[in-house]
Order: sequence, then C-alpha cells, then structure tokens
Amino acid sequence: MSAVEIVVGPYGMQSPHPHRRPHVEMYAELVEHARRAEELGFDGIALTEHSFWYDGYCPSLLPVLAALAQHTERIRLMTGALLLPQHDPLKVAEEAAVVDRLSGGRLVLGFGAGYRPEEFLGHGVPEGRWGSRFFEAVEVVRRALTEETFSFEGEFYRYEDVSLAVRPVQEPPPIWVCAGFRDWAAKGAGRRGWSFCTTGVPGGGDEALFATYEEAAASAGIDAAALRRGLFRDVMVMPSDHEAQALLREDYWAAMADQFVGFGFLKGLAPDGGQLTEVPDWMRDAFFADPATLVGTPEVLRERLRPSLDLGLDLLIVRTIWANFKSERALRTMETFAREVMPLVRSHGREVVP
Repeated sequence: MSAVEIVVGPYGMQSPHPHRRPHVEMYAELVEHARRAEELGFDGIALTEHSFWYDGYCPSLLPVLAALAQHTERIRLMTGALLLPQHDPLKVAEEAAVVDRLSGGRLVLGFGAGYRPEEFLGHGVPEGRWGSRFFEAVEVVRRALTEETFSFEGEFYRYEDVSLAVRPVQEPPPIWVCAGFRDWAAKGAGRRGWSFCTTGVPGGGDEALFATYEEAAASAGIDAAALRRGLFRDVMVMPSDHEAQALLREDYWAAMADQFVGFGFLKGLAPDGGQLTEVPDWMRDAFFADPATLVGTPEVLRERLRPSLDLGLDLLIVRTIWANFKSERALRTMETFAREVMPLVRSHGREVVP
C-alpha cells in the first residue's frame, strides 16, 4: 500500500472585509501553523497564489516557503497552486531549485493555470490559449530542474543551452498539475503522465474526472498505476457540531461571500445585467449543500470522507483555514483533524503495482 500524503492548506493570506487583519501578524502566524502542522504529523503545508486582489492574497509563494523552510525540519512545502503562466517559467525553476536546497529537498510544486484576465494582463501576458501556455511552461520547469543543460522550442517559450547553476536536491521536486476540475486539465495531465490534483467537481463527479485523467493516460500508452491522484477539500471539523457550524457561517461563508463580490464573480447576475452586491440565497445554499465541503464532528467527517478516499488518492489537501483569521479556531480544527480523522486517511492507501 502507498500511504496518502496529507497536506494542510492552502493558505492564501487573505484579509477580507469581515476579518480584516494586519498581514504582518498573519505571516508570523503562518510560521506558527507550519510548526504545529509538523508536530501533528501532517506531511506538508501548502500556499496558494493570486495577484492584484483587494484582500492581500499572497502573490509570491516561493519566498514564503523559503521562510518556512528555516522554521521547520520535516514537513513538505507545497505551492498549491503557483499560477505558472503568469511568470517566467525559467525564473520559477531557478527559485524552486533554491528553495529545494534551503529546505533540504522538501519542496513540492503544484502549478495552476489561473483564470482571471486581470492577473494575466497585469503581468503582461496576452489573453487566450492559457491552457496551452500552462502545459508548455510546466514542461520548461520540469526540464530545467531535471536536465543539466536543455534547449526548448515551443509556441510561447524558447531557450537554448540553458543550465541552472543551483541544482535542486530533488531532480525534480514532485510536480502536480493543480488545475481545478476542468476536463482539459485532467486530459492534459493524463496524456503526459503527470500528477493531477483537483479541487473537486462542484456537486460531485470526482470519480468521473479521475476516469477522464486515466483514459487520457491510457490513450498515450501510460499505465494507470504510474499516475498520482490528488484532491482538495475544505474541512471544518470540531468536537461539536455547533462549533463546526459556527466555522462554516462565521469564518468560511463570511469570507467566501465577501470574495464573490470583491473579486467580481457576481458580474452579470443583477436584473439589469450588472453586478450583484450581495450573494444570492441560492448560491449560499448550494455551497452549504456541496458534498465537497466537509463540516461536522469527527464522526461525520470520517463518514463523509470515505467516498473520496475510495478514489485511490495519493494526496489529500485539507483546508482548515479560510483566510488566515481566527487562528485559535484554525489550530483547533487542524488538531481535531490530525487526531481523529487522519488515522482513517492513513489507512486508505492505494495499491501500487510493482
């Protein structure tokens, strides 16, 4: 059996309107959380990236992971996800090699494509063909971190006889395609035999998405046993249901509703075709009912998590914090999950064919 790797996060370092906090405090608390996650037996801690967001969403993951490397000893340090097409992939590879060295070989690279035009345009990346740009950029990073010298001739990137002066400890660090729940991402990762992590299909359908991933691999002659599957879940687990529901409404939903408005996700939904200023009840109810959101006591969590574990996961990312606020609640959730739910996850390893 292959053990499921359990990563806590991803941390976005947001300061939304309902929970405004100084970022100096939040980044200091992140170090505390990383240390505590290591003590509790989590395999990794992840950060997530966005640029130009009103709430201070973390725009630069590798420097933060470099800092965490100096305050931890064992835990893996994951970008989950770094929006690669918005960056120079060769520079990302250089910085990744440095972080892998600083951490003694603990870096895990999760790459996403991104989806907000404002971010691409802000970074000077033309609109369109973001998926193609994404897969090409991942290949550049992979080759830079694997080969002593490489050349690359693609549609978006061209390099000749490039060699990184600083080599990573891992050649390369584990690389995951963390691209949401779209078929194009699952198919692209499968055809290349790359590890694939999904945020989960809204309302269900994770099994079908992983089947798409495996079918794409099979069409390319890649054995399904060589694939690695990852899943992200929001987790609000507390000793009592009352406490878990408080997390859902006061922390999680307060931040999500603020983000839907602040990030412009409600454009075109108003009767006049404009943007709504409040999240409609039907959208809130859909989020509360989504099986991908795990809320309740440890007993409830263990039962609701079993179908996901039966998918044959190699990686489970559990977000026990929603915008790096109310640190005491986040730590309590992390501790409850580690002590009362993690053993179930550990017991659901995947059969690995020699």
